[in-house]
Parts: sequence; C-alpha cells; structure tokens
Amino acid sequence: MITTIDILFFGLTFLLVLGVGMIAGRKESSSNDYFLGGRSLPWWGIAGSLFGTNISANHLVGMLGIGFSVGFAQSHYEFGSIPAIVLLAFVFLPIFRRKKFFTLSQFLQEKFGKEIGRIYSAISLILITIQLTGALYIGARSFLPFLQNLGLSVTYTELVIWIAFTSTIYTWFGGLKSVVYTDVIQTILILASGIVLAYLSITRPEVGGLWELLAKEENRVDGLSKMNLYLPSNHPTLPWTGALSGLFLLHTFYWNTNQYVVQRTLGGRSLREARFGILVGGLLKLTVPFFSILTGVAAFQIWSSLGETATIAPDEAFSKLVVLVVPVGYGLIGVILAGLLGAIFSSIDSMLHSAATLFTIDFYKPFIEKKGITLSDKKEMQSGRFFLLGFSLIVTSFAILLIDPNSKKNFFIELSNQSSHFTPALLVVFLFGILNLRMNIRIVCGTILLTPILSLLSPYLYSELAPHFIKLTFGQELNFLHRVFLIFHFALMVLSLAVILEKRILQNGKESESSASAMSKAKKLKLKLSRQTKLILYLFLLTFLLLIIFRVKWPNVKHWIAIFGFLHFFLFFCYLTNQNKSTNQSFGGVFRKRDEWLYGILLGLTFFFYLWF
Repeated sequence: MITTIDILFFGLTFLLVLGVGMIAGRKESSSNDYFLGGRSLPWWGIAGSLFGTNISANHLVGMLGIGFSVGFAQSHYEFGSIPAIVLLAFVFLPIFRRKKFFTLSQFLQEKFGKEIGRIYSAISLILITIQLTGALYIGARSFLPFLQNLGLSVTYTELVIWIAFTSTIYTWFGGLKSVVYTDVIQTILILASGIVLAYLSITRPEVGGLWELLAKEENRVDGLSKMNLYLPSNHPTLPWTGALSGLFLLHTFYWNTNQYVVQRTLGGRSLREARFGILVGGLLKLTVPFFSILTGVAAFQIWSSLGETATIAPDEAFSKLVVLVVPVGYGLIGVILAGLLGAIFSSIDSMLHSAATLFTIDFYKPFIEKKGITLSDKKEMQSGRFFLLGFSLIVTSFAILLIDPNSKKNFFIELSNQSSHFTPALLVVFLFGILNLRMNIRIVCGTILLTPILSLLSPYLYSELAPHFIKLTFGQELNFLHRVFLIFHFALMVLSLAVILEKRILQNGKESESSASAMSKAKKLKLKLSRQTKLILYLFLLTFLLLIIFRVKWPNVKHWIAIFGFLHFFLFFCYLTNQNKSTNQSFGGVFRKRDEWLYGILLGLTFFFYLWF
C-alpha cells in the first residue's frame, strides 16, 4: 500500500519540521526569547501556531471517529470556539499584553495573590499532563497501522517513545519560535491531508458527492441524520443543551485562560498583529468540520454500504479509511501521513513548551529568588529545558502504562470529560479578575480546590437525587457538558457571595483608603471593558437565541434564516468599525486600519453554519 514516493515525501517532511525547529531557535539567548519568542511573532506565525496547537491528532483522528460514530454534531467543538476566540481578541488579550505577562498565573497573582496564581499553574500542569498523555496515545495509535503495513515490527510503546523524543528535541533546542514556525508548516500539512482525504471519501461511489451525502442523511429511514447539528437534550454524548452551555464555557476557558494557547498571542509583535493572527486562526478553525467531521460522516456511508460499521472502532476509523479510499502510487498517502505527523507534533511541542514556562516562571524562579539568588536568563532557560525533559519522560510513561492502546471509546470525548473537572471555578476566577472584583483569597482557594471534588461526585448525586422529569429531559446519566454548566454556576454563586462580602467589609471602613482607591480604578476599568463587551455579546446572544427559535419553528426556511444571520453580524460589525472612524479619516481608511468588520465576517460565518445544519 505505501510506496517509495510516500516514504520519500513523509521523510522529507519529517526532516523539514525537525530542521526548521532547530534553526528557528538557534539565536534565542534570553528567557524572553525562549518563552515568548522575543515578542516578535508575526500574525501568520500566530495564526498557524494557534491552529496547529489546537488541531492535534486528537482532532484529525478523534473528530473523524466521532463524525463516524455520532455525526456532524461534533462541529459544536469548532463552531462554538469562535465566540470564545473573539473574547480573547477584544477582552482578555489586551489586558494580558498591557502588563507584559509571561504566564497567565502572573495575572491571577496580581489580582488575587500568589497562592491563586500558583494553584492555577499547578492545575494547568495537571491539565497539560492529561492532554499530552492523550496526544501521545492517539498519535501512536493512528500511526501504528501504517508502519505495520510497511512490514515494520513496531509496537505501540516504541512509537510513543519515538514521537515524544522527536518533539522534545526541537522544543529543547529552540523555544517558542521553534514551536510557532514548525506549527505553521504543520498547519499547511494538516489542511492538505485533511482536504485530500475528505475529497477522496466524499467522491466515493458509495457516497456520491457532497449533495448526495446530505440528501442520503436527510432521508435516512430511521430519521437519525448524522448531519443534524442539534442532538436531543438527553443524548449521551453531545446533547444540544450541553453544546450551547457547558461546551461554550469549556471553549472560553481553553481559548482565554489556557497557557499554551494564549502564550503565542502574548509573543506577537503588537496587539493588532496578534488580533489579526487570532482572526485568521479562527477562519482556519471553521474548515475543520468540513475536512474532518464530514469525512467521518462519509466514512459511515461507505462502511454502511459494505456492512462493516459494527467492526470499526471510532479511533481506528481514520487509518482504515485511508487504506480504503486513498489510491496507491501517487504520494497521497505520504501527504496524509505528513499531515498526521504535523497534527501530532504541533500539539505536543506546544504543551511541552508551556509546561516548561509555567514551571520556570511560577515555581522555580520564585523559589530560587526567595533564597536571595538572582536567576539569570541563561539559568532560566536551562531550568525550563531540564524540566521539559523530565516532564516528557513522565507523560510518555503515562501514555504507555495508563492507557489501553486497543480501547473502543471515543477518546476525544473522554479527554474533554477528564479535563473538565478542573476548569469551571478557574474560569469564574479569571472572569472576576478581568472585571477587577475583589474577593477573600481563602474563599477563592477553597472554591478552586473543592469544585473538582464536587464535579467528580456530581454524576452520583444526579443519579440519586435528580427528579424523574429531569432525567427524562436530560438523560438518565449526567452528561459532562451539563455537569460543567452546573459546576460553573455553583462556583459563580459562591464567588459572587465572596464579592458581596468583600464589598460590605470595604463599606464598613475595614479597608484602607488605598484599597478604596484601587476599587474606584477597578470600576472605571470595568465600565471601559463592558462597553465593548456588551456590543459583542448583545449581537451574539440575542440574535442567536431568536434565530435558533425561528429555525426550530420553521425548518423549511432555515437556509434563509442562516443568510439573514450572517448579514446581521456582518453589517453590525461594519457599523462598529465606522463608529471608530476619526474626524479626518476616510470610510475606506478606517476599514483598512480596523479589524472589527473582519471579526463580523468570522462570527457571521459561524452563525450561518449554526443555522444551516
């Protein structure tokens, strides 16, 4: 199946990625260079790295598997991320960049104290461990069939070690620049391989093309179309109620408070350059459902016609589909394997580098300085590199010892489930920090540490205490997206009470005048932020709710409603752009200088897809 031209293309790609990674970081001589790329990253580097970091093998392989087993509803993981990306560009990032932070824990330390920042860093390292272990597993499992096809007697364990070793090498020698520039190459490879596999799958005779695929799913005898974006609220995997509530909260955490995502935007040349990179990264995100998830739906049609759907595990769907649909001898398998390799490396290197940044800046450096020793740039880089090596060894061991390489589960969903126990309370704390709300540090610490325990217990509490009509509506078992929504509001309620308590203490005069002055400044900042935020949220939430109701009530005209939704977003953001026009600036000039209207296109396209499917 795999020919010489495939091996040649794959080998050259591997050497290119390794070479660029080594060369890009050769001049990094300070901690600012190593951890933030000297704050000189161009917009295309940020865009490529955001996409490459996000679209791992978990997405390329796992999402295709969920498209095969569940359907197009998995697109909520992509469409729902766009509003969170807009929040990053207009709300979170300007504040993070203004203070020139290296890590997001430094933001929390400034707002709530060192304890909160370190708790965040510790939880972030736990989350990176979970996600990195999963990335090594899915990367090795998806690659293994192709190597075995070549006649190589490679085991799962050996492949995990090879992937971890290779990605660790160029991350060790380089830094953020190495990660970003290799991610750009890997993004191109991911897009190329995904589009090739999608085209070959959708044009198969069993599928008959895109429109035939949509028609077949629309007219299924069982009425369970895999192209339906909104699954029942009691669906065990992706209920629409969870996708529009808990999943949006997970998106907000991932894109705005996740160190290894936000770090590349902090390294941008300027805020405008970073925002343009975020915009392009968001547009690239919108392509994923159509070259990964839709391909999984096409794979279901192919194997249904062959009577083999029962024998295909979701995480095996990618490799078996490549074997089935890709013609031999044209180098196309080499293109797809190169894209898979890029998807594997692009996430692993980003997580390794961010783990090293968190450890060095938030733990090692304060520990050394507490002893009265000044840590030089060279020592900072060395400590980050040595931690990176040790951390890589740990997660490699976890991927080998703790995960069943023959699992039949949807590992992408399983990974989201495992990570989501830690995120709701942290997200509330970040939101309150953005709004400059003061809270008692002990209450904040207690809430962050207790909510994961409550989250772990909540499925048991739900099964024992939830009324029958609730279980009838939302399922007999508590879906993890509903759980995230409930735990978030629990943390929100507790911390809101903490804010009220702190305000009463201030009003009783138990705080100094300087604290009162700080609160006055906080209110001014809050008002400044809320003006911009309200405009974006008003547009998204109000229009979204109204048009979703119209779409459900009149499904026959959903396509016209989708077009109206796009125009509403686009025209409104054009209005916002024009509002920022200075006195002597021309209409065309303001559109060249501002980017609000471009974000209107991004949100408009997202909303269009939400209403079309």
